[in-house]
Amino acid sequence: MSAPLNLTAEQLRRFAAALDQLGEITKTHAVTLTPYSRLEVGIDDNVLMVAWDNDAQAYVVSDRNGD
Repeated sequence: MSAPLNLTAEQLRRFAAALDQLGEITKTHAVTLTPYSRLEVGIDDNVLMVAWDNDAQAYVVSDRNGD
């Protein structure tokens, strides 16, 4: 089981904004970042894994964070 994310509200807002912008890049230019593996996004001292979800058309947080 994965450990809970340890982010403040402000960090979570910044992280969400970054994922939204990455998603817009992917939709606008039809490119995915690290298409064959998870993308690691750093925010302060945290490193979170995300991946593109074709169904959601968005980058989503990996359920493997904290392992």
